[in-house]
Amino acid sequence: MSEARFRLAFENAPLGMAIVGLDYRIKRVNKALCTAAGYSENELRGRRFLEITHPDDQYRDRELVDRLFAGEIPSYRIEKRLITKDASLIWLDATVIMIRESDSKPLYALAMAENITERKRVLEALRSSEERYRSFVVNSSEGIWRFEVECPIDTSLPPDDQVALFYKHAYLAECNDALAKMYGHERADDILGLRFGNAKLASNPVNLASLRKFITAGYRLLNVTTEHLEAGSRKYFSNNLIGIVVNGMLLRIWGAQRDKTAETLAKRDLEKSHQQMRALAAHLQSIRERERASLAREMHDVLGQSLTSLKIEISWLAKKLHGVNDVNLPPLDEKLIEIGHLLNETIVSVKSLSTELRPGVLDKFGLEAALEWQCEEFGRRSGIECEWTIPQEKLSITPQRSTALFRIFQEALTNVARHSQATRVRVDLRQEGPQVVLTIIDNGRGITSEERNAPDSLGLLGMRERTEYLGGTFAVIGAPGKGTTVTVRLPLVDPPSTDGVIQ
Repeated sequence: MSEARFRLAFENAPLGMAIVGLDYRIKRVNKALCTAAGYSENELRGRRFLEITHPDDQYRDRELVDRLFAGEIPSYRIEKRLITKDASLIWLDATVIMIRESDSKPLYALAMAENITERKRVLEALRSSEERYRSFVVNSSEGIWRFEVECPIDTSLPPDDQVALFYKHAYLAECNDALAKMYGHERADDILGLRFGNAKLASNPVNLASLRKFITAGYRLLNVTTEHLEAGSRKYFSNNLIGIVVNGMLLRIWGAQRDKTAETLAKRDLEKSHQQMRALAAHLQSIRERERASLAREMHDVLGQSLTSLKIEISWLAKKLHGVNDVNLPPLDEKLIEIGHLLNETIVSVKSLSTELRPGVLDKFGLEAALEWQCEEFGRRSGIECEWTIPQEKLSITPQRSTALFRIFQEALTNVARHSQATRVRVDLRQEGPQVVLTIIDNGRGITSEERNAPDSLGLLGMRERTEYLGGTFAVIGAPGKGTTVTVRLPLVDPPSTDGVIQ
């Protein structure tokens, strides 16, 4: 009865089982082991286990079985690889015990083996993944970190309450050496365990605001800038953060951090340089406008008056000659008339040049009147119809802004005449809140993106620089066959100075 129960248990056991004789050969084997190894019972019976054991595992297996059969150990357990019938490998977790008679005489060895191939594959994949992860973290030039929260934070709490709990319960559980060096340490071990509330970066208002933004953005934030003050110098870092939330509770935060101090300072230096260049360009423009105004006055007041006086004198001389009876005088009279005509043309040219240099209407009557006058002049000279919409009331705008808008307007009309092939231009000047907006729209061929970005588009560049120096925005858009629109927006008052600091 006992033998029958053993045979039933042996044959139907889910574990692979085998009886090995004292000659090291298999005497019996069950179905589970046959299925795992791919052999039939007859193919396994009479063979030694070492014959189908992977060569790298044979020495250790032979050593243990020899000690078992010599009576040195009552049993042993080993993880080994078995070569199946189709030459593939399986892993077995094998336990081998010696079965003895009542007088302790050895009868046979009983081997019980669990097929752990799948478990080994999973563990190997996990180990490989862990190795790749560790290699990535250790060798990354970016700082990688993980803050654990000792007491998970309820994400339904107000953001400020969550921030306070994070300061209290979060600690640095993992980071790499790259992160440690960003904060003046040699190794990650030097800062592991640091509580967030005790870190210097936690006291910076910029970082506090970033943490609030992280919470309100759904515990995910990309390319957020944080600051760190060290030995009197400020460092800037770009961070990507993701929070792990389970069942409405924040458990931890992962992050990757890149030192962008050099990049940030370079941008600030570049922006400061741009501001200085704009200031210099504006100063040169101001000097040029004063020179133009001065030259225009000199031409109008001195040269214009001198030419007018000369015309009067010639007219007087011509009248005097009319009263003299001399056959030789007619040719001289005709010459004086010709000189008079030349003087008239010269006086007109002087007035025109004086107006081009600095239109008196801009200084006397303001921007609105100057734009109307320029529209009329443009239409008369180019033959292009020019419509305008200009406020009846005078805008509260500084002379510097008036001059800038007028010069931009002149340059825009010049571009229309030269390049647009337009037949009509519409001009609109208006105030929108704290801004004055000037729009010039033509119905020409439309400016292309290549023309907008061409390095030799100095006119567009000059208009943009004038606008940006005064804190405004400049835009040019166009579509083939649908014309071009130039839009200038300037604040009515000067923007607050940033002293070259990027906001």
